[in-house]
Amino acid sequence: MFTHPFKPEIPKTATKLLIGTLPPEGVKFYFSNSANTRLWDILTAINNGSNVIGTGSNNLSNSEKIKILENLKIGISDIIYGYERDSVESTKDTDINPKEYKDLVQLASDNNIKELLFVYQSALKWFIHSLDNTEPVRLKKLNARYELGSQLIAETTIKCILLPSPLNRGRKDETLEFKLLEYKKYIQQ
Repeated sequence: MFTHPFKPEIPKTATKLLIGTLPPEGVKFYFSNSANTRLWDILTAINNGSNVIGTGSNNLSNSEKIKILENLKIGISDIIYGYERDSVESTKDTDINPKEYKDLVQLASDNNIKELLFVYQSALKWFIHSLDNTEPVRLKKLNARYELGSQLIAETTIKCILLPSPLNRGRKDETLEFKLLEYKKYIQQ
């Protein structure tokens, strides 16, 4: 079993956490694996007050990315903590065999986080499953209840939002401009 390579990055002023699944092997920071993952381009545009999404922000240094998080008052973490992969080269969530979830409710509570902003539907599904306090399972084994993501955390005050995927590919009509507007709406409110 492997464990997540990074600790959650949570500035003291953060009230929101961006939540992903698990980084590919060998990357140096969250969402830094390729130019197809546009999260840092989106966050850089928001940080700069721009309506235009540039490219190459995945290559920023870790300290530059941490500064962006601090400026935007958001933190970053993943739902998967302990895991195995079908292949170390794979970046697909369907190839992750989760063994331990990150306790995001406790993490949020410990850091005064009020909102969890999920950047992938699979992260939200695993999070909802983690609330059952049962053994972690692969995505394909999650039933329809986890597909819908309804009635999220009735017993807590943490708000959960599913943002559009920060990948270049996405659902029909989810342009990068649309994604930027959605991220701005939830990060800057």
